[in-house]
Amino acid sequence: MNVVKIGLLGLGNVGCGTWLTLTTNSSSIVARAGVKLEVAGIAVRDLNKRRLASPPAELLTTDALSLIDDPSIPIIVETIGCPHQDTRIARDFMLRALAAGKHVVTANKEVLAKHGRELRAAVGASGGLYYEGAVAGGIPVVKVFRESLAGNTVTSIMGIINGTTNYILTRMSHEGSPFGDVLRAAQELGYAEQDPSSDVDGHDAAYKLALLCSMAIGAEVNVEDIFREGISGITPEDLHYAAELGYTVKLLAIARRDGGSVELRVHPTMIPSSHPLASVGGAFNAVFIQGDAVGDLMLYGMGAGMMPTGSAVVADCIDAAINVARGVSPVPDRREQRCTLKPMDDVVSCYYVRVQVVDEPGVMAALASEFGRAGVSIESLIQKGRGQDPVSVVFVTHAARERSVQEALRGVRALDVVHSVASVIRVVAG
Repeated sequence: MNVVKIGLLGLGNVGCGTWLTLTTNSSSIVARAGVKLEVAGIAVRDLNKRRLASPPAELLTTDALSLIDDPSIPIIVETIGCPHQDTRIARDFMLRALAAGKHVVTANKEVLAKHGRELRAAVGASGGLYYEGAVAGGIPVVKVFRESLAGNTVTSIMGIINGTTNYILTRMSHEGSPFGDVLRAAQELGYAEQDPSSDVDGHDAAYKLALLCSMAIGAEVNVEDIFREGISGITPEDLHYAAELGYTVKLLAIARRDGGSVELRVHPTMIPSSHPLASVGGAFNAVFIQGDAVGDLMLYGMGAGMMPTGSAVVADCIDAAINVARGVSPVPDRREQRCTLKPMDDVVSCYYVRVQVVDEPGVMAALASEFGRAGVSIESLIQKGRGQDPVSVVFVTHAARERSVQEALRGVRALDVVHSVASVIRVVAG
């Protein structure tokens, strides 16, 4: 029986999930893989910290480099994350391991989104880079793109790939509670970080979308170029009106081919309540894929958490161990071109708009006139309430260019009868 040693960097949630999966399922891993995975050491910052897993004390060390530089350890698993949004430590550890010809497993989407090209270039002839756990937790989406859909041209991806925002929007929809109240509850339950900006502002989803799109089209994606809006402006009123109109609001990550360019955007989106993604609630994730040969495909499951992500990390460890035992490396992950992004101003979508206006005759005509002047056609328009100041006017447009809609909204905001444009949410029509 071949024994393949692993050096584990970090013993937080993902590291504990990795350790527990490796030890609990060790016999079945041996039976399926034909190799035994042995954790040779675990690098931590604090030897005495209480954790959700309790490996033998002799495995713990504060010297990560002693594991990375040990020639008897061919696999390094990075689970330290990015403390204080600092990617440098994890990046440097992975680069050092790759330079030594090792196989590196990571679930660190931020490092991969920001430094993926550098990391892939550092993979030596005898090593590899694996990152199934970096996108959608326990859902095996990376393998689907690398293997199952390798013969397809992927035409579009729509994903609910951040569990925190999906949990918040689901509770807001069901309870009618405002964003701030639900966010605080999510933080108390551990679904949201004390600094939730990466999740609620869409950064986390953008990192994952960059990885998904680059795998799907085989080109480099600059995460900074992805259009991004968060969910903090979504109100219970908007969710109520969406339901009335037959829609559900989700934070979607969208990639869509359009000729020689690709749309890449993360923002709150109204989708028909009949769409498969609309029923994905709580902290669950789902990725809806369209391929030219396979047609429609949806992957669904827990998108984060100690055990689901640990499961994905262990799957990569098994692949790496099999490659080590055979003396081979995975197929190189080549992305020789950069993705050509479609400017957001040119993206075509339908739009939900809620405007706070004075309740007086002629307001509807004035609103319609501004949209008509910008070349935006209105599909439906509803006034909510009477005799109030302000009163809400809700309307949904036909498909229009982002540039034209923003021009119309500038005109609407300038009207004397308009208090504010309260909400603008893009709509997926079907």
